[in-house]
Amino acid sequence: MSTPYAQSQLASVTARGGAWLVDSVASLAVAAVISAAVTVVSATLADLAVLLIVPGWYVVSEAVWGRTPGKRVAGIRVVDENGDDIGALAAVVRNVTKLVGGASLLLILAGVVFIADSRDNQRLGDRWADTLVVRV
Repeated sequence: MSTPYAQSQLASVTARGGAWLVDSVASLAVAAVISAAVTVVSATLADLAVLLIVPGWYVVSEAVWGRTPGKRVAGIRVVDENGDDIGALAAVVRNVTKLVGGASLLLILAGVVFIADSRDNQRLGDRWADTLVVRV
């Protein structure tokens, strides 16, 4: 894939990791608060809320604004291979692997290897969705 971005414009593994950490903590905190409130009505709905909020945090943020709150803090964003904003489908595709890839430390390390092995610093989800994470 030929991109309009120079290597120096691509987000580093460190910036991506920092954004992921901020987003993980924040999305889990929001999910916990909403889940606690919904538990009054139904424990099943509370569990469903967590299952929807955490992945939705990434997908909705990236599809609407091109970045999550964590990416905003880290000064990075997601674009398509032409440098344009991504759509909902690309946001879903790139984040499906995050659900699987974040399941264990070994899989997280595999994601780092994918980024390090990629000319365009792409993890597997980025490769599938034809997206890049760039510095803003």
